[in-house]
Amino acid sequence: MKIFLRNRPANQGSILFVALIISIVIGLTMAGYLTVVSGQQRSVARSQKWNGTLDLAEAGVEEALAQINASPDDFSANSWGAANATNFGPVVRTLSGGTYGVCIKGTNNPIIYATGCISAPLTSTVLTRTVRVTTQILPRFNVGLGAVGNINMNGNGMATDSWNSQNTNLSTGGFYDSSKISTNGDVASQQGIVNIGNHTINGNLYLGPTATYSSGTNQILGDLDKNYNVNFPDVKLPGGFSTALNAPILNVSGNKTNWIVLPGFYIINNGFPIVVAPGVNAKVDLQTENFNNPITLMGGNTNAASIAVYVDPPSAGGSFSLAGNATGGAVASTPLNFYIYGLPNMTSITLSGTSSFIGAIYAPEATLNLNGGGSSNNLMGAAICKQVTMNGHYDFHYDEALATFGPAKSFTANSWQELNTDGSLF
Repeated sequence: MKIFLRNRPANQGSILFVALIISIVIGLTMAGYLTVVSGQQRSVARSQKWNGTLDLAEAGVEEALAQINASPDDFSANSWGAANATNFGPVVRTLSGGTYGVCIKGTNNPIIYATGCISAPLTSTVLTRTVRVTTQILPRFNVGLGAVGNINMNGNGMATDSWNSQNTNLSTGGFYDSSKISTNGDVASQQGIVNIGNHTINGNLYLGPTATYSSGTNQILGDLDKNYNVNFPDVKLPGGFSTALNAPILNVSGNKTNWIVLPGFYIINNGFPIVVAPGVNAKVDLQTENFNNPITLMGGNTNAASIAVYVDPPSAGGSFSLAGNATGGAVASTPLNFYIYGLPNMTSITLSGTSSFIGAIYAPEATLNLNGGGSSNNLMGAAICKQVTMNGHYDFHYDEALATFGPAKSFTANSWQELNTDGSLF
């Protein structure tokens, strides 16, 4: 039998060509797929880095908030430094994922600028994102009369109310006017007893969880809040006192007087009177065990001096006394010009005489004694102490401007905005 074999060279060549084409298509498809996957991976990696820059910027914001709350009276503390009187930083930190730079601008309601920086993957490009965070003050003087412990309103005919030295509707030329009062003469006790006696609180009464009060009817004209939860931290010296100078002493009419004519930080370790020249803003570390002399701010209401006195006795049990300030103090200006801060060693403050005191007192370790001798005795401003005792006739007028323009106890974030590279808002 004969077997005939049929030659099919054309068919075999076609199959090989088709297989080659299919291989090329599959190869191109795989290459395209790998390119897409690689691009997507780079895109995801870049996106992660891009988001990471925002995390770093937020870390900078957190540090800046911690800085201004740790030292609300001196943002340059803790090695931050100051570019000038109102700009602090910048501070640059390097973390495992990148770096951030942050600065603080302003002292009243400061603004925080923070930038996060990370290198983009597989390139030398640096990715940056900047945020701008505004803050708001949690005021140190958020009530007119506050105490850690007891508040005793002895005497007769006393009352609390409020005014506002920066509001023409609630003051006359910045001064207290009994015809322009408001109803925010708030009183607060963290953990003591508020004895209202036969007096009137023209405002709210705030009590901590363990605090109590005693009064008759219609003596609290505002609300009674029994959930008052706030702390009164001890006073610390601002960092600026590290380079403070001794205050100059002059012989004035035969009496030695601490006479301050230039703004800045000063140390006083004597009991002589203190005078501050017109327009001068002074901060004083008063290292005297028992101070009992006038403090005079010159310049009147148009060019008023201002002072912050940090009463810093060398040992526990120190005292501070003023016979009002009708002939000195902030009598010719407002409470915003006269602050008394009591450090822990200062345990007693006494205001007496027949004149008013205009200023603000913060001394959470001290007992405040207000001894009135007539119908004109007033404390115009605010006071927060360990305990408060009011004797005789002593009215209390809270300056609401202290909550807006006064010193901060702390700050909190108010708004958060991301900026374009040119500094404009998104």
